Amino acid sequence: MLSFTLTLGLQVLVFLSSVTPSTPSPVVQSSGYLETRSNVLPLTANTIYEASVPTWHENLAVRANGQLLVTRMDAAILELIDPAATNTTPILINNFGTAYAGCLGITELGSDVFYVVAAAPFGSNFVKTSGTSSVFKIDMNTFAVDANGNVMGGATITKVADLPTAGFLNGMTTLNVNAGLVLIADSLNGTVYTLNVITGTYKVTIDDAKMKALSTAITPLGINGVKIRNGYLYFSNTGNPIFSRIPISSTTGCATGSSLVVASIPQVDDFVFRADGTAWMSQNQIQSESVVKNGVATLVAGNNFSTTLAGVTAGQFGRSTVTANILYLTTNGGLAIPVNGSIVVPGKVAYIDTSKYS
Repeated sequence: MLSFTLTLGLQVLVFLSSVTPSTPSPVVQSSGYLETRSNVLPLTANTIYEASVPTWHENLAVRANGQLLVTRMDAAILELIDPAATNTTPILINNFGTAYAGCLGITELGSDVFYVVAAAPFGSNFVKTSGTSSVFKIDMNTFAVDANGNVMGGATITKVADLPTAGFLNGMTTLNVNAGLVLIADSLNGTVYTLNVITGTYKVTIDDAKMKALSTAITPLGINGVKIRNGYLYFSNTGNPIFSRIPISSTTGCATGSSLVVASIPQVDDFVFRADGTAWMSQNQIQSESVVKNGVATLVAGNNFSTTLAGVTAGQFGRSTVTANILYLTTNGGLAIPVNGSIVVPGKVAYIDTSKYS
């Protein structure tokens, strides 16, 4: 991630690059380990919008109308992109200011009402250097633009809570709409917070060994993406090559049983489920998008030597019948780990038609 100033941010990137293996592996994972790439037919990644360098698109949510809300980590910015529009230039929803390093997880709770993580400034070890991370409510019901893309009415933005005890807040998902509960991953501490967005109260509700980064990881970040499916919290781990799940209570967010490894897969940032239950994994540090199906991970787009999906960070599927198999993706262009150790390209928002993969 980038820091609260461009100067410190570039120092972070230099640090990350310095610990990157000089020779990336020419293979991809299957069953968590290795399979030659010749066995995989890559899906085509199509660019919706390409920014300048350095731009870090971190996460996204899909509105009911098909527009994308995109968080950024090179600045604490939330943007809107319409993938169906002729002009896909982002519209600024909000700049949260220099008190925050950037924006990360985003989730919808209520009709067109979203919640966004804003991260406190941090250093090269991802430990915050000042301030506190916060969660903001973004009510898009008051947002309006005219036919030329001019903002006629802004989103209503409210701070929900500061979380001063948190390390590095990252992925977020909705737990209980009626109770106003969301879950937030603390990547640095390897824990999960439950936040009540109505009252602003929060606490750590899950602390599991599979959420921690390994001591040998190139970045000290553990649990990253979080999603709930069929009573289980599924979570990726950037610093430990496992994709896991744990049963949870829908009313408290607490674990109700033991965690289990679903698949072995390295360096995953965020992920998303398709309707058929396949998990689409964004592997930021190795420029790859993979799918976990029946416990096996398969590369489907990008690769460790390609700029096609350089620094792919997160994905979300469309919400209409027509776009149900369209996977929208955010990238940072390789700012975390440059392609081949030196190549950084513009961050972009892209899409993949996943209907070809079953």
